[in-house]
Amino acid sequence: MQRFGKTALVFLTFVIGLAVAGGIDADGSCWHRDFGFGSTVCVCNSTFCNALPAVTAAASGSALVYTSSKAGLRFQRQELQFKQAGNGGGQILTVDRKTTFQKIHGFGGAFTDAAGEMILSLPEAAQDLLLRSYFSADGLEYNMGRLPIGGSDFSNRQYSYDDDNGEDTTLEHFSLQKEDRIYKIPMAKRAKELMPETSGDLHIYSTVWSPPVWMKTSNKFSGFGFLKKEHYQTYADYYVKFLEAYAAEGVDIHAVSTGNEPLNGVVPFKHFNSLGWTPETMHVWIRDHFGPTIRGSKFKDVKIVAHDDQRIFLPWMMELVLADNKTADYIDIIAYHWYLNFITPGALLDAVHKDYPDKPLINTEACNGDKPWDFTRVQLGSWTRGEYYLGDIVGVMNHWTAGWIDWNLALNLQGGPTWAKNWVDAPIIVDASKGEFYLNPTFYALAHVSKFVRRDSVRVELHHSGGGLLEAKVDSIAFERPDGALVVVLINKHNSEHSVSIQEGDRGQVDVHVPARSFVTVIYW
Repeated sequence: MQRFGKTALVFLTFVIGLAVAGGIDADGSCWHRDFGFGSTVCVCNSTFCNALPAVTAAASGSALVYTSSKAGLRFQRQELQFKQAGNGGGQILTVDRKTTFQKIHGFGGAFTDAAGEMILSLPEAAQDLLLRSYFSADGLEYNMGRLPIGGSDFSNRQYSYDDDNGEDTTLEHFSLQKEDRIYKIPMAKRAKELMPETSGDLHIYSTVWSPPVWMKTSNKFSGFGFLKKEHYQTYADYYVKFLEAYAAEGVDIHAVSTGNEPLNGVVPFKHFNSLGWTPETMHVWIRDHFGPTIRGSKFKDVKIVAHDDQRIFLPWMMELVLADNKTADYIDIIAYHWYLNFITPGALLDAVHKDYPDKPLINTEACNGDKPWDFTRVQLGSWTRGEYYLGDIVGVMNHWTAGWIDWNLALNLQGGPTWAKNWVDAPIIVDASKGEFYLNPTFYALAHVSKFVRRDSVRVELHHSGGGLLEAKVDSIAFERPDGALVVVLINKHNSEHSVSIQEGDRGQVDVHVPARSFVTVIYW
């Protein structure tokens, strides 16, 4: 289905023109464009953007199957029938709803200054279609977001909420900036308006990259530097000031973290806004200042998030930071970033869950194009990058992760704007000169989970059998939704197609064709 930005007649003329040009699917689901990175993007503009229609219940005895592939399928829907269980001749996945794991919080992306600037660079109708693509019932149905407190590396400048006023220890001059009023606040409000009732509330996670420089030992936003001890309480109060300011603007914050990537302020791998902490100083600040200040304010129900740094530093970092029950009791959630996941085992997440089973694990940042060997930061149509995303989501959620938040909602063709020249890729890339934006394969990778796995879904066990001993396997994960629907997500990273049979008790078996290099989601009630 399509979303209309002008009259149906104009839209029909536009679609006919595209069909003649040979770039649009016969069902109008995607206007393909190939940029030479292995697959295609779907092109959107003011008059056209392919929708992902709301998923409605299949008939009894049926399963709905959605497929996207490197070869060009984009969310293709088909309905299959269950049959008597038997040997499907391939990989067999047996659903066990009685064996359950973590409850899912949701999926989302970041309301950065860069994303706001790129969205506003489009014509008004295209702006709305872009946000709909993420948050509406005919989009990814995101229900989470991440919002920087002050500037980040994906701003056009370095800033905080109390600059150029000397040591303002009472925070008398604290003030939101133009970026909040032009970009972040309007984005968050519009996203919330677009969300269907089934998505629940918009859970916004906020954190500071760097406090005002007068609070820091370095007197700089970036590089090696720590919080001055005399400003431990001032910094805790700074968070409350932010919560008050956003509440006054009608934006509720669900959670605040102890700071973005604190180890980058100790060992500056990349030169951007940061605040360094050692485990001991972080422990003291949470225990004696941050925790009591948040819990003693009118925002006492706001969740407090620890770590917000690379997975490779878990679990030993948490063992040091949460060294006593008082400090641990202030922490509600443990967050991590994906950038070094490729060299760290998922078992680290299992260990953290074992030590802190009452604290959900949330991935709060991810993007492609960040590595030194990524010479082309933005790769429009890269299927491999989509595989990285879905492969990571399936992998970490099989190790107790309860939510997954992407980085920038949108960037430009260079992978910015970013004052730090820290260019990266994003699921949606904007070409302001053409009034277009492009849905990357990473967008569809996210769609195959976020659109189906609602908040409070529970991961359930999948037992694996069948297939040849040396046969490459399709990665998988399963969830039971609050409405009773069962969701199975499959990712085939191989250059050969596979057959996967999903079996569950008296329902029997449904046989699913999984094309080469594809994402497949199966849902049934």
